[in-house]
Amino acid sequence: MSSHEVLNQKTKQRYSLYAQFYPLLSLLAYYVIWRGNIFRHIRFFRDIVQTKIKILDIATGDGSLTAVALRPDRNDKIAKLICLDISPEMLAKAKTKLKVPKCELVVGDVQQMPFENGEFAAISCFGGFNSFPDGPGALREIYRVLASQGRVRGSVLLLPNAPWKQKKIQQWIQEGYQTQTISIDQFKRWVHDAKFSVSTEVLIGDVLLFELIK
Repeated sequence: MSSHEVLNQKTKQRYSLYAQFYPLLSLLAYYVIWRGNIFRHIRFFRDIVQTKIKILDIATGDGSLTAVALRPDRNDKIAKLICLDISPEMLAKAKTKLKVPKCELVVGDVQQMPFENGEFAAISCFGGFNSFPDGPGALREIYRVLASQGRVRGSVLLLPNAPWKQKKIQQWIQEGYQTQTISIDQFKRWVHDAKFSVSTEVLIGDVLLFELIK
């Protein structure tokens, strides 16, 4: 089994338990550890929908943020919303929040997505890069399935300066809730190597919101 497969298996196992308490724990960590602002986060992702398009949402989790930010139940500009996550347990919970016909839930790996080249006009990814086994590989695969002139909006959880926060994050990595820490410079190298252009960067606390253009 490759290191990639080992990390994915560890993530699947951990998230099968995490799914039971996900919304409360993830929001608490977002505020306390990364000093995020969930309302600005939601507005940033909601603005990705400007014309009627097919969207891919990666690392959907239990669907809480996807449902609130993209609002597929009431947004007529979303022609189709495909939600991808590696955890079947998370998507089982997402099914109750994303139950409109235009939503399709897919269990899959961001490193090997079961989609055609250039299939999506827009892609969203709420914090998923911190749980991917290979960030650069994920960006290359995202580039492949994104249409020409398409947009990616995502967020990255950066490493805080406080030692106690760093220690807690390292604990989560060891337990399988995350796979890595990410710096701004590191992420920019990934973006450059994947041939994306950066159109927007917003730093809120230790959370980086970004938009990439193909």
